[in-house]
Amino acid sequence: MKKINIISSVVLLMFFSSCTDYLDETPDNRIEANTLEKASEILVAAYPQGDYFFTDWMTDDSEYIESNQQLTKLTDIFLWKELDELDESNTPTNYWNNAYEAISQANATLDALDKIKSDDIAFRNAIKGEALLCRAYAHFMLANLFSNNYNEATSKTDLGIPYVLESENVLIKQYERNTLFETYTLIEKDLTDGLKLLSNKYYSGSKKYHFTTTAAKAFACRFYMYKGDYTESIKYADMILGVNSVNPVYLKDLAAFSSQSGSTAKRNFFVKNTDPSNILIVEKLVSVGLRSNYGYRTSISVWRNLYWNSNIWDGTDLRDNGYGKYAIETAKFKEEFYKESLTATTGYPFFVQPVFRGEELVFNRIECNIELNNFTAALADFNILGNSRYTGAKTLTIDDIQTYYTTKDEAGNDVLPDEKSALISLLLSEKRKEFLQEGMRWFDIKRHHIAIEHVTSDGDIITLEKDDLRKVLQIPQNATSRGIAKNPR
Repeated sequence: MKKINIISSVVLLMFFSSCTDYLDETPDNRIEANTLEKASEILVAAYPQGDYFFTDWMTDDSEYIESNQQLTKLTDIFLWKELDELDESNTPTNYWNNAYEAISQANATLDALDKIKSDDIAFRNAIKGEALLCRAYAHFMLANLFSNNYNEATSKTDLGIPYVLESENVLIKQYERNTLFETYTLIEKDLTDGLKLLSNKYYSGSKKYHFTTTAAKAFACRFYMYKGDYTESIKYADMILGVNSVNPVYLKDLAAFSSQSGSTAKRNFFVKNTDPSNILIVEKLVSVGLRSNYGYRTSISVWRNLYWNSNIWDGTDLRDNGYGKYAIETAKFKEEFYKESLTATTGYPFFVQPVFRGEELVFNRIECNIELNNFTAALADFNILGNSRYTGAKTLTIDDIQTYYTTKDEAGNDVLPDEKSALISLLLSEKRKEFLQEGMRWFDIKRHHIAIEHVTSDGDIITLEKDDLRKVLQIPQNATSRGIAKNPR
């Protein structure tokens, strides 16, 4: 049985053709993918290593903290200013470039497969399947950062992103933005075609650093929910979690997590590749992005509002103890370091992040059932989730949830929310707690049209309105300078 080794510290690049004779000779440090094994190694770099943690600074999870060190880019992101000229870690441009580099690697693999002669059809198909999934995932993430949310009614006029289906063979290639409908159609084709070809048997080790069949189904679950095909999303969630049930291995054991001694042990526990709840793990080169003494973070007041003042379950939230009591620092990601050489004292910091977790599948299924008015099914998943996240959690009814989210009108009268609104409020609250400082909150703010207020270092209040155009990140300058249309402002 052939195995694909996990090579995490080497980026493998390919030149299959070139625009000049000078580039026709492959340099000594390049790999010619003339076997299936070598083609599979190219995919190591087909997962975007850029981080999207910068989105957290744009959300209601972050506040100005006077004692923290501030960088201009951190402040500008907090103030929702455009950084389309700045290509550094923790910036939108950096994620854009890293995602398209990952797409290039996936396309290089697909090109290589067309040139390799081998009778091992199963291995070839497995490599192709992973390449298609990588290409789909990178485009999907780009679309949800740099385009509007998918809306069937407007998707054929909304701007998507350039969908790159082949390796570049000219020095500067011109691209145009697809419509969002075209972008999603191409993502779906790569996703479904890749799912048909994937095989887990060619991966070695934990398999968590590649698109296994489980990871691909988790991606499909998210994709179809974002697309608004709720029945299809539930189908993929059921494939992993079970029908009308939740396989407990896909819920991180927070009691065990909380019992870990010290922040380092907690971080190691959170990201360990033997945990089934960590479905797909990717390395992220993030610089200062997750260091608690930099930038705009979850303050003590935000922390208390999340975990102390927002508890419908009448139990103790395990995430409060497990993720911190550091207030401005969640114990989720441990910083590692790439040295530039064996004897170097300089290099690049990185974090290992589970980009798909089992808990997301539960939240996705809840949201889809709410949208389909399957409130009883959504409530059942809520109570399973509550029992895994709170000690002594009570069993909720829909009446409990409506009562909890009752508000007052101007005359002081109680306003009881309808069932759907109440369930969505609980969903967004619990999901916010679960994925704190993982870069996930921004996508819910964008999809659910949530307005945000930030207080500046001078005490001024600024607002990002629920349908603010700035929620769609601006296309980077290095792309717009080549003719790719900017987003409206």
